[in-house]
Amino acid sequence: MNREKLFNRDFILITIGGFFSALVVYSFLTTLAVYSMKTFGIGEGLAGFTASITMIGSIIGRLITGAWEGRIGRRRLAILTTVFQIALCLIYFVPMGIGAFFVLRVFSGIMTGAIQNITASAVIDFIPPARRAEGIGYNSLSFVAAVAVGPAIGLPVIREWSYTGLWIACLAYAVASAVILALVRFKQPRPAGARQTKTPEDTGIWRIFEKSVLPLAFMIVLVTICYTTIITLLETYTIGIGLAWTAPVFFIIYSCIVVISRPLSGRLIDRRGENFVMVPVNIIYIGCLLALGFAGVAPAAYAPALIIAAAVMSALGYGVLLPSGQSIAVKHALPHAIPKIIATYFSFFDVGMAVGAFILGSVASAAGFSNMFFISVVFVLAGFAIYWRSHGRRHRAASN
Repeated sequence: MNREKLFNRDFILITIGGFFSALVVYSFLTTLAVYSMKTFGIGEGLAGFTASITMIGSIIGRLITGAWEGRIGRRRLAILTTVFQIALCLIYFVPMGIGAFFVLRVFSGIMTGAIQNITASAVIDFIPPARRAEGIGYNSLSFVAAVAVGPAIGLPVIREWSYTGLWIACLAYAVASAVILALVRFKQPRPAGARQTKTPEDTGIWRIFEKSVLPLAFMIVLVTICYTTIITLLETYTIGIGLAWTAPVFFIIYSCIVVISRPLSGRLIDRRGENFVMVPVNIIYIGCLLALGFAGVAPAAYAPALIIAAAVMSALGYGVLLPSGQSIAVKHALPHAIPKIIATYFSFFDVGMAVGAFILGSVASAAGFSNMFFISVVFVLAGFAIYWRSHGRRHRAASN
């Protein structure tokens, strides 16, 4: 393989296979709450839980995969998990009660987390070391696309062909993912037959968590709590200030800017170093939260511009932070440690996604939405402090 070639065969296959697997997740995520209310006669809160409970399964799937990928074999595990994802998609066709449906959602999350962890760690084998951050930026766009395409396809399918049409579409996505990933020439994380010396980091809780990446993981959970609050509560916020039309515009702008900014930021990290990107994007992300906060208290004429500016800053802030943290985490890692690093990092991301709206939503109930966004700045500052203390200051010293 040409060491400088980024878009090689296996890189492309992993990225496309990951996209189809993620389509299953995001097609379900935006539609199952309504389905649960109609089918099981439950309230909105419990219905929302049927959609979000998959995040719990995702965390389990990531951690199990990160710990066992080197033992079972990456290719074998990829085939097993994608086949199980197909089987789980078939079960959606079977009538069931609410309890069984909860179990199905958890197991769907486990397979989702496992597949995402496999693809995120495997793709690094096919990225030239000198372009690692750039490659991760391009690969992460498959999930950005799935977030946009999944609901865009899923909602019209339900309107035209009911939920059975959605089950069929998601089954097709799962089959496509399995076929494409089966064509990948996976590399084994650990050399065959190599003897591994057991260390304290290989026992107890460290069998599933990678200790070295915990600072970056704590950073990402803090900034993700803020972003989850945006995607969950922005529509409610904009309706309250009489600007409901700005919420969909926000996410369109975010998606467009992320497509450009992620690969570009990765290239800058590869060429100029981590701090060259991480310092300004944290400042930009803080600007996003401040702009959203001021949109609720500023004169009405300025509020739309503030929300649109926040969309741009969100893409250049959080949209860059997530893949940049990932690339920093694996930059100097040994190959056999990468699956556990990825599992730890994205498990904390999943935690942020799961609890973000609850934590800051409670703040909004007590202090109002504008104050909630202002208070969110503290989370970003805390995340940056963790990054700087654990990595940023040493990186600066090493580069001087």
